[in-house]
Amino acid sequence: MKTKIILSCLAIFFLWSCSTTMKYTWTKENFEGKSFDKILVLTISKNLKSRTLFENTVVDLLKEEGLEASNALNVFTPVEKLDDLSEEEIEKRIKDGAYDAVLVTSLIEVNTRDVRVNNYNYYPYMYGGRYGYGYRSFIYYNYDFMYRDQYREEKTYVYETRLYDVNEPDVKQAVVWSGQSELIDPSGSESASKTYSKSLVRTLMESGTVQK
Repeated sequence: MKTKIILSCLAIFFLWSCSTTMKYTWTKENFEGKSFDKILVLTISKNLKSRTLFENTVVDLLKEEGLEASNALNVFTPVEKLDDLSEEEIEKRIKDGAYDAVLVTSLIEVNTRDVRVNNYNYYPYMYGGRYGYGYRSFIYYNYDFMYRDQYREEKTYVYETRLYDVNEPDVKQAVVWSGQSELIDPSGSESASKTYSKSLVRTLMESGTVQK
């Protein structure tokens, strides 16, 4: 009995550990990680509160790792649209701030589906019971089972983050890493920011993508 409990605890710990890092990542070929002097954290979002919260959360986590980072609110202010700026202006602002890396996060997809919530157990025919008495009982109880079901809407948010090396001579080759993660029905922007940012920073550090 004790052995089963220990194995169960280990399994739970393993699943928890896996869930704290991002599941889908890509690293540029031959890129083995780098120590950046100053990282700019930028979130592409129309929601100022969500953007500020996420940028600050990532910045704080990076600073806890001993890295120099800052949010992008002073570089790209909330009152201006990025698509109104030229690529040259964007590059100039980043380099004027002496940033050698940019960490850009955006929401790329929202998936919605209906999830069945049912408190009744469905037993196959082989178990006998109420379905073993003929087609009338089978039809009646199947309809009863179906209409007792309740459904709720489940939303899955897919976020993507890309890490750019500003000092890369070829701008088109500047992206050195990217990662995606899904958040299912987060309770709010604060919860989503904490969950995703922790996963992001942990992945960057443990993989050696960003080095101290």
